[in-house]
Amino acid sequence: MKKLYAGPFVGEMGWELHHPIEMQSYIFDAIMRAGAQFEIKPFGIRAMDSMRLEKSYRLIRREMSIEYSALESGLQRFVRLDKACDFIGKSALSAWQERGFSNKFVTMEVHNVTDADARGSEALYKDGELIGRATSGGYGFRLQKSLALGLVRPDLAEVGSQLEIDILGERYPVTVLAESPFDPENAALRG
Repeated sequence: MKKLYAGPFVGEMGWELHHPIEMQSYIFDAIMRAGAQFEIKPFGIRAMDSMRLEKSYRLIRREMSIEYSALESGLQRFVRLDKACDFIGKSALSAWQERGFSNKFVTMEVHNVTDADARGSEALYKDGELIGRATSGGYGFRLQKSLALGLVRPDLAEVGSQLEIDILGERYPVTVLAESPFDPENAALRG
């Protein structure tokens, strides 16, 4: 089975189509014909990544990895430590939470860039001190802003915090934004 994807991971209403691979071209052509009256167009992975950044959506190996707990990555709504059921790692995660986390997930606007956006793994600074790293970045076309996702010291994760990012050897100012700067109420997903 193959997936033909356009959907919620970009912050818009959409669907995944699961089908035998030999039907891929036929289904694609049928969708394009049916959508012609709506000026449907295919889009690429860069457009999809731009849209996910605007929604603060996390990627495995970027914002979600073995380096960070799910709670540091801002996934509290998916991890319920107060439930009676047990899961592998629950006690370790609870103990980690009690000790306090070293990082907190943030969405940031990068200011004054002209020809290069963050891509991920860039150092983040506050007053010259290394305080975290960008995990993803790029241009948000719907917002018309350069964006970066990252993990920083929890005391610097407040909306409005002013930090710096190193992109290609130059430092640029960044501002911590509220999560999901595009369509924070998810109206587009509800159609």
